[in-house]
Amino acid sequence: MNIWQKEILKIVNLVFGNAGKATDVEIAICLIAAILGTVLILKWTAKSFGASMADNGRIFSVVGTGIILALAATAASNIYIIPHIKNAMVIKWMPLASCAIIFLVILTPLSCFLLKAKYFPMMFAGLCSIAAAIGIVMLVHGAFGAIKQGDKEFKKTRERTENVNNMLKK
Repeated sequence: MNIWQKEILKIVNLVFGNAGKATDVEIAICLIAAILGTVLILKWTAKSFGASMADNGRIFSVVGTGIILALAATAASNIYIIPHIKNAMVIKWMPLASCAIIFLVILTPLSCFLLKAKYFPMMFAGLCSIAAAIGIVMLVHGAFGAIKQGDKEFKKTRERTENVNNMLKK
């Protein structure tokens, strides 16, 4: 089980951690924002496509199941399949392919069943919510990057001000 935990943490850090440059707080905020954004967008799109039972509990169960299954599928492919593959292109696309299969075979029919809707509208609603989650992750990382850059510039400005004040005092 330890290898699974390490692999899942590695995946979460890679996806939400800005390729290892983010702190744990940034990763947690990014993960929470992505989940909430996915839930909101999936609820809005599912209702607009005619899902008759798109309430918060069912949407959270679909999104939670999707996150758990995507992490498990990606971790399993990284642990058991990728070490035996020699083609570099297949290695790069394997996590995305495993998530796409999970989405098309398990999540879309599950959302059809739970939300009482048709397959293709739920597939499109799921793709919209995934795109929204990707956009939210990019915006959160951009915001943290802007805050860090602004903090560095503010420190430089404060040092210059202190130098000028010290020169004036002399």
